[in-house]
Amino acid sequence: MSNRFDNKKLLSILGVLIIILLLTFILKVPKEKATLKGSLVELDTSDVSKIVIIPKISAGDPFEFVKENNKWTVRQGNIVSKPAEGAIQNILNEILSIKPQSLAAVDKSKWKEFELTDSLATRVKILNIKGKELADVLIGKFSYRQVANPYGYSGGDNIEGTSYVRVNNEKEIYAVEGFLAFSFNGKFSDWRDKTFIRCKTEDIIKITFTFPGDSSYLLIKKDSGWLAGDMLADSINVSNYLNELKYINGQDFKDDFRPASNPEYQMIVEGNNLLSFSVKCFSAEGTDDYILNSSLNPDVCFASKKNGIFSQVFKPEKYFFKK
Repeated sequence: MSNRFDNKKLLSILGVLIIILLLTFILKVPKEKATLKGSLVELDTSDVSKIVIIPKISAGDPFEFVKENNKWTVRQGNIVSKPAEGAIQNILNEILSIKPQSLAAVDKSKWKEFELTDSLATRVKILNIKGKELADVLIGKFSYRQVANPYGYSGGDNIEGTSYVRVNNEKEIYAVEGFLAFSFNGKFSDWRDKTFIRCKTEDIIKITFTFPGDSSYLLIKKDSGWLAGDMLADSINVSNYLNELKYINGQDFKDDFRPASNPEYQMIVEGNNLLSFSVKCFSAEGTDDYILNSSLNPDVCFASKKNGIFSQVFKPEKYFFKK
C-alpha cells in the first residue's frame, strides 16, 4: 500500500516538473525569439536615392552616395567623384543580407563593449528621394575564431567571423555571421573609381610617346611585328608591356592638383575598334612625385612615384629592344 502511494507521489512530482518545463518554453523562449529579427533591414532598392556612410570617429569624415538623374556619385565635402564599379549594389546587398544569428545584448550599457556607440561604430543610413530614412544601421566590433578542417587535414583551418550590429534608436545588439565589419571600414577614397587605363591590347596598333628632350618615339604595329622608333622591337617585351597596360588602377588621388604648365610626358593610344585615349603626366612641384591624368577617367588625377604607375605607362624606347 505504501509503495503504491510513493509511486503516485513521484508521478505527481514528475508531472509538476514537466508542466514547469513546458511553461518555461511557452513563456520564455518565444519571448527571446521575438526579439531576434529574421532580417535587420527590409527595403526596395529601387527607392534608394542616397546612402550616407559615417565612419568611426578615428577613420575619417562622413561621405555619401547620391543618385541624380539615374546616375550615382560619391561625395565628401567639395569633392564629387564617380563611385567604384559595383559599389552601390555591394552596399545594398551587404545591408539586406544582415541576418541576426543571436541576440548579444539588450542593454545600452553594452554598446561601448561591442563598439556600437556613435564614435566607435560605422553608421550606414539609406534614404529615399524625399529624404525619408529607409534604414539606419550601426556596425561595430568584429571577432573571429579558427575552425578546424572537418576532414582532419593539417593546415586547412578556416576562419569564421562575427560582426555586431544594432539599428539606430534601438538598444538590442545582434551578432551577425560573416565579415560585415570589414565591408564598411574603408575610407572615402576606397569607394571611388580608381580606373586609370582599360583597353583591349589586341586592338592597339600605335602608341605615341612624348618625352622631354629628343627622347620621344612611336611604338607601332607593322604586319605581324612591332617597331619602336625605326627598329624592330622585341615581341616579348612588347607583349609584356601591353599585358601590363590593359588594366591599371590609380591609388593616390590628387584632388587639389591644377597643372601650371604643359605635361612633361604624354602617351596617346590608337587602334582598331578602339576609342583613342591619352595619358598626361606632370611633375609635382617640390617633390619627386608625378601627377598623372587619363582621358578614360578625366575628372581625377593620381600621384605616382617613379616606380609606380608612371613606370608602368611610360617606358623608354630602349625597353622594347632585346636585352
